[in-house]
Amino acid sequence: MTSMTETFRLALQNALAARDTVSIGRTVIEVLGRDPYKVEVSAAHTAARRIAEAGDAVLISLLPDQAGADAYVPTARGAGRRASNYLTVDEKIIKDLPCRIALATEKWNALIDEGMRLTQQKIENDPVLSAFLPDWKAERRVKERARLMAEAAAG
Repeated sequence: MTSMTETFRLALQNALAARDTVSIGRTVIEVLGRDPYKVEVSAAHTAARRIAEAGDAVLISLLPDQAGADAYVPTARGAGRRASNYLTVDEKIIKDLPCRIALATEKWNALIDEGMRLTQQKIENDPVLSAFLPDWKAERRVKERARLMAEAAAG
């Protein structure tokens, strides 16, 4: 007998084989044929984290309009304006929205760093964004991890 997490991991991997960006919530609903219970959603998110930790995809948080046609929009009131978790291998989404990445392995670092550089350029070239984000600086993932590890060791 396979565990719930393993079942969702296989379902998410099969969905990723067919599409570049996969909604975790929508995949769970497709597998179950009904709205999931909290424990099932938790198992699906655990499965998605395992896929991202293996480097097979990037775990990212997207708003429905950022995710495209396959966007999962929860039915709860106001949910259409909230972000949901997705697995993606779509390089355009990763480059365009590097700050929304929840989990990615070193395999994706170059692409994420390119997205951060492009984001930095957009902020510097837009006076409104520059005014709202005056201290925002793109930081390479390798440097960010080193800084966070140093802070954790010091504190």
